[in-house]
Amino acid sequence: MSATYLVHRKTGVSYSFRSVIPKDLQTQLGTREFQLSLRCGILKQAKLLSAHLHNLTQNLYAKIRHSSGQLKISTHEIKEILKAELAKLYHSGPIPKIIGKVEVASRQPEITSRDESSHNGITLSELSKKFLSSKTEVGYPDKTVNGYRDTHKLMLEVLGDISIDSLTHEDGRKFVQTIKQLPANRSKKYPTLSVKELLELKDMQTLNPKTILKHTERVSALFNWAIKQGYTSQNVFRGKLEPTLNNKQQVIEKHFSQQELDLILGDALQVESLQQDKPERYWVTMIAAYSGARLNEICQLNVNDIQQQEGIWVMKLLSDTIDKSVKTQAGNRVVPVHPKLLELGFLDYVQQVSQFSSKKLFPNLKNMISTGYGTLISRWFARYLKRLGIKKKGKNFHSFRHTVVNRLTTKQVYEPFIRELIGHSHGSLTMDVYGGRKPLEVLLNECVKRI
Repeated sequence: MSATYLVHRKTGVSYSFRSVIPKDLQTQLGTREFQLSLRCGILKQAKLLSAHLHNLTQNLYAKIRHSSGQLKISTHEIKEILKAELAKLYHSGPIPKIIGKVEVASRQPEITSRDESSHNGITLSELSKKFLSSKTEVGYPDKTVNGYRDTHKLMLEVLGDISIDSLTHEDGRKFVQTIKQLPANRSKKYPTLSVKELLELKDMQTLNPKTILKHTERVSALFNWAIKQGYTSQNVFRGKLEPTLNNKQQVIEKHFSQQELDLILGDALQVESLQQDKPERYWVTMIAAYSGARLNEICQLNVNDIQQQEGIWVMKLLSDTIDKSVKTQAGNRVVPVHPKLLELGFLDYVQQVSQFSSKKLFPNLKNMISTGYGTLISRWFARYLKRLGIKKKGKNFHSFRHTVVNRLTTKQVYEPFIRELIGHSHGSLTMDVYGGRKPLEVLLNECVKRI
């Protein structure tokens, strides 16, 4: 037998069997070769074992080739067959000098089709449930968890609810190639069509590269987690989406210019908010402009989140009730209210709302299952920007956050102050653990007032 099938890394370590997969089967099996420990350090016996496994794998490859694609088997399953054969040989006593060829036909029950329910591994749907439960338990926001759930649903539609142990690199490529052909806004335009039916449509706008990247990253994250949890040993989705090369990359400014900001916060805002008896539009917009807080952090505020501490009016941006969430742990924070908001009568508004026995600061906003309290404001603001002639790529409600950061960094405000204001981790174990929260007076004078 060729020494190619026997691998020995170093003295004192067992020999390994190495099988080079025939070129015509490499695409189907998703790899060029694999190795399996023989659990044997004696060269003579290792040669016999390796020759025996080589004959077995060649028969298996022939069986796969002659099945014309009907026999679905992964390299993991082939290795399990070889492990079982080794165990049988070791338990039968001394390894014989000559081991005959093994007829694959007699071993067919050990080859599990991906369509059979007897596979030992968990299915994709079971893995998805475990992953989503794990993320919910550790406090991931509902929006993030629902995003993963949507991607997992798409994955199941494309690949079926198969065992994760039966997945090959071909499945990884299939998933990416399929979603590249799916239409944008599928749930609105084609809610009743299956993936197969969608792929047959002509002249449609497909998903944009950003959405495709998001789906592939979510599926890859699922299998990275599965590897860490011991459910599988490989991530067949990693690296399957080739990065798009764009030599004419456009620089997209996400913050508002001063001219745009003046227009947004000018008379038109009062016309579209206070004069229409929609005060939430006015105050949510103003708070974002003078704090850099995220949309949902503002919209989910309770009346009692606005209070005085150390003689300073503050907003408590906390996930301290079941209906509130923050993006990260660092997002839980207490920040001073900007003097401009006080000047505009923000406390009067808070007082008015409290008189109606409302718990929420913006009672007209409803908590949507996947997008939280900010949905209505987000939709209105997109229309508002369009009417102002500002609706450009990269410009949306989140641009207030970019604007605040841009303004403070331009004024060379101490970066840890900025991070604390907007709810970002300091990125340093020393600062996060030992730095502590800055005094409200310092945060107000050195950061908030400079917005």
